[in-house]
Parts: sequence; C-alpha cells; structure tokens
Amino acid sequence: MTNVAVRSWRDHSAAHRLRERVTAVGTDGGLVRADASLLASAATIAEEHRISAYDAAYVAAARVLDGQLVSCDVRDLISRGLASLPRDAIAGQSATKKDSPGTRDT
Repeated sequence: MTNVAVRSWRDHSAAHRLRERVTAVGTDGGLVRADASLLASAATIAEEHRISAYDAAYVAAARVLDGQLVSCDVRDLISRGLASLPRDAIAGQSATKKDSPGTRDT
C-alpha cells in the first residue's frame, strides 16, 4: 500500500497515514499467519486466476478473515473480482451502516 502512495500517488503524507493504519491492524489482531492451509489456498487461487502467489496470498487471507480485500491493483485483483477499490469499499461501508438498524451517521 505504501508503494502505491509513494510511487503512484506521489503523496508521502498518504503513505504515512497508510503505515499508521497497517500498524494499527497489526496490533489489533488483524494479521493472518501464513500456515500450510493458507499457503495451499493461495497456490490454488494463484493458479485459478493466473496471478502471482504474492497477490493470491492477500486474497486467501481476506477469505480466512471473511473480510473484504481492498486494493489499487486493477490489473490483477480488481478486474478479476478478487478485491475492491478503496472508494468502493468505503461506499459499501456507508451503505451497510445506513441499512443496519440502530446505526447512525455522525
């Protein structure tokens, strides 16, 4: 993520914010360890979608967490329906909040 912010966006402030968020995920238990099952799943995903094992590992980890993978990798992940763009993920979060009873926008 930092690579995208620094190289594509050329926004060092955004890169700093991303590093803070990644660190926060690491401290709240949001990291997934690469065990044999995850690696096997990543290999299957890589072969099935013809993507790198590196990208497939992110897909496999998101599936283990029953989460949504968010990426700026349009060519390998977004175009194959394996991830969502950040703007789409944010829009989806907002829609979910509005649809959930007992929630409110602040």
